[in-house]
Amino acid sequence: MPKKRRQSKVPTPAWERDHGTIGNRALSRSGQFYALCGVIVLVAVALGIVAYAVVADEIADRNRPDSTAVQVDSRKYSLDDFTTRVDSFVQQNGGPGQIPLESAAQAIAAVQEQVIEEQILVRYAGELGLAATDEEIQDEYASRMGINKEDATFPTLLQEELDRTGMTEEEYKEVATAAVLRRKVLEKFKTEVPASAESVHYRQILVTTQAEADEIRRQLDAGADFATLAKEKSLDAATKENGGDAGWIPRGVLDKSVEDHLFGREPNQITTYPTSSNVYLYQVIEKSADRAVEDAQKTTLSETKYGDWFEEKRGTLAIKEFDFDNADNVIYLRDRVWPS
Repeated sequence: MPKKRRQSKVPTPAWERDHGTIGNRALSRSGQFYALCGVIVLVAVALGIVAYAVVADEIADRNRPDSTAVQVDSRKYSLDDFTTRVDSFVQQNGGPGQIPLESAAQAIAAVQEQVIEEQILVRYAGELGLAATDEEIQDEYASRMGINKEDATFPTLLQEELDRTGMTEEEYKEVATAAVLRRKVLEKFKTEVPASAESVHYRQILVTTQAEADEIRRQLDAGADFATLAKEKSLDAATKENGGDAGWIPRGVLDKSVEDHLFGREPNQITTYPTSSNVYLYQVIEKSADRAVEDAQKTTLSETKYGDWFEEKRGTLAIKEFDFDNADNVIYLRDRVWPS
């Protein structure tokens, strides 16, 4: 008898097979189980974020002293260096007792302007044909330390000065060089002031409100004496005892808007000039198209020209100012200059 053919076994398709144990368990879990898993994942992610933030903060705190607080073109001032400069500024001006924490923003701004001015001087004084010699820089060192540069202990005293200020010798030299150059630039501008200039002779009365100014103006128009009212009413201590007389002023000394106001008036004309906080009454006494400039006025004019030069050069530099919104940097500086 022929043998019975063995029936072949046809494999079951995958989609018809029973799910494995793990699959069966997973598919049989309740929604509550998946919610719990979701919570666990979220907690793990949150812990990771917290851990990352902690590590990032630690790294930031470690690097903070070397971070850039102020930058003038390529010259960077680290937070540590800038803090040292602010502390030195505060100490030179009487310490925290004279410059309290409430004035910290003004002190920081003042030091920032100092370092910007230093960089302008060392970068651009050469354009005016000016330079600081090694001897002049040594003289500046000695002047700052209050000693004679020929003193045998000069190197020791200089090192003590560097330790006191927290500066490197290179940084201290940069500051001293800028100081020498500043004097030279001012002196150069002073020599360029003309011997004579258009000038105006005027007097003034300073009051608080427009209403007060209008009342004084009414009295003057009625014949009252300007000098008498200046002595009685003016708040300007520099001129009131002299009947408000400000003397002869050449063009370039006053703020331009005030200057234009005065030079545009005729003698004996009385005008009012409001400012953001006060009101002036002006009376032009006389004018001159070409009057000799006094030496003190030449100094003022040279300072005005220096200010214009400074602002012009400032505009050519890429400047990163101190970020008062960076709370961590502000706290770092505050705790070292104004410790509680």
